[in-house]
Amino acid sequence: MPLPAPACARRASHTRSITVRSYAREDGLWDLEGHLTDIWPDEVPMAGGTLPGGQPMHAMWLRLTLDRTATIVAAQAATDAGPYGEACRSITPDYAQLVGVRIGRGYRDTIRRLFGRTAGCTHLNELANVMGSAAVQAMWETLMPADDEAAQPPPSIDGCHALKASGPQVARFFPRWYRGDGG
Repeated sequence: MPLPAPACARRASHTRSITVRSYAREDGLWDLEGHLTDIWPDEVPMAGGTLPGGQPMHAMWLRLTLDRTATIVAAQAATDAGPYGEACRSITPDYAQLVGVRIGRGYRDTIRRLFGRTAGCTHLNELANVMGSAAVQAMWETLMPADDEAAQPPPSIDGCHALKASGPQVARFFPRWYRGDGG
């Protein structure tokens, strides 16, 4: 169901696009490739001049390679466009610090700890955050062992409103982890 029609006439002023593509590799690992762009339809002022309409002010990439446990075994970042040129690109090697980080509970806190404020790039951090939930989707079957084999609840339980441990969806689809009224 789409959003209702807007209440008044409007014109496009900015588009942020985030795309994440996931790949199951032949060696048993997964690659997630994320791309973030910010584009204005009309020219906009930026550091040192004016950015023509339709050109990206931000164009950043992040590739995370994950093992079967959703632990990052390789990380690469690239900046094709940033308003401060080399200053924006110079932080990309630091995203190799993601190696060893497991995607799951606490992943976003780890991004904030490693790359918060001046230690990272706001846009690459946003991309890394989105890629965490995309990894869970891409690796769902691997991360979801048979219920009788699972030592811990699936990472999605108590991760959103629909899958609270005391809710009907968990009772139906994940009965082992159902916690009744009150969790």
